[in-house]
Amino acid sequence: MPLIKPSTSEKIYYFLLPAIAFVLPLHDKLVPPVIALVGLNWLMEMNFSEKLSRIRNSVKNKFILAFSSLFILYIIGTFYSTQLTGQSGALFDLEVKLSLLFFPLLFSTINFESFNAKFSEKIFQAYITGCIISALLLVNAAIYRYFHSFDIREFYYSNLSMMHHPSYIAMYFGFAIIILIHKLIMDNNLNAFKRTVIIMVIILFQGMIVLLSSKASIIGLALAYLLALLLVIFSKFQKKINPAILITLLLASFIVMNLLSPQTYSRFIEAGKVLETQGNSTKQADNSSEIRILIWKSALEIIRLHPVFGVGTGDVKAALQTKYEEKNITMAHADHLNSHNQYLQTALAIGITGFIVLVGSLFLPVIYTFRKRNFLYTIFILLFSFNLLVESMLERQAGVVFYAFFNALLFSNLLAHPKPSDPELPQV
Repeated sequence: MPLIKPSTSEKIYYFLLPAIAFVLPLHDKLVPPVIALVGLNWLMEMNFSEKLSRIRNSVKNKFILAFSSLFILYIIGTFYSTQLTGQSGALFDLEVKLSLLFFPLLFSTINFESFNAKFSEKIFQAYITGCIISALLLVNAAIYRYFHSFDIREFYYSNLSMMHHPSYIAMYFGFAIIILIHKLIMDNNLNAFKRTVIIMVIILFQGMIVLLSSKASIIGLALAYLLALLLVIFSKFQKKINPAILITLLLASFIVMNLLSPQTYSRFIEAGKVLETQGNSTKQADNSSEIRILIWKSALEIIRLHPVFGVGTGDVKAALQTKYEEKNITMAHADHLNSHNQYLQTALAIGITGFIVLVGSLFLPVIYTFRKRNFLYTIFILLFSFNLLVESMLERQAGVVFYAFFNALLFSNLLAHPKPSDPELPQV
């Protein structure tokens, strides 16, 4: 017997799921309580046989649940881990990655079809609002600190980003930009005022990404703009404005912003020099790009020793620390750095099988999104996949929840609409 009425449960989902999107850009500590309330609501429904039948009788729900496969492999990886407890242990790692199981399970078992067609838009609106508030809080805090220190560095990189690592909050802003561009292109009901406001918010988010100086997010957003441009060029639109011109102008403004920012520009110059001399990287390097190259080489050496099963879910950090000490990579060892590449990090933990599952869960849906002509999901996957090249984003709650939540939502949306809602994109 349910502990809560189905109508009440639906109202709770209708409030709490947008709440997750809203608090995600604000602060890490705000996210777990909201997810816990969603989980409690799911349990209090008590209709477990009905939930199971939804998975059994729906191919769509089976596909959504399949995204939890990676988490299952991490569970298996605990059985051959020597370190189970502590912040470096397997159990803590599973706790961080729990959203990889929770959100596919949630979206494959709740009666998502009962929500109206604008529910996803409500979630995106909440997310955009959270990003705007986050940006304003960060800028105002930087201004406050600047008038105490008179140090311009308060507006850049980690000094600017208080609530998140710069790479994560910059990625959040990047996805927010893609959502807003999608709305500009797809929504015929936007008047001139609303379009102007949306463009101003996009400019705000672009400026935040530049100030945060995350190279991966800057390059990732530029690539997302180029992909969006290609998609709209080969699409059929009947709009008041030309989407290709709009995207080109936004990309141009983003490039100019980066060129006008000395801090951001210098980080790319340093990265270019490192790429030119990567074979001569020193073990005492303090440049982030140079350290990454040393870390990647160390990770690859460990993977060659444990290619099939990896070292185990809980032993990755210990294995890397041993390798850093052996190769005398002092800064990486002192800061207990992970591999700064999720593909390598997953292969380290659970071997080639985990690597294949991770890559498959990212790129197989992209093929389907092209066939469904889904602009938003395609760019979301590619934006996140690019960031995984330089950050182990599934090792932090900020990355896990972002991916697991929006991936389950967008994929569920994709399968729920048999007819394409986006403009006609080229078939593959």
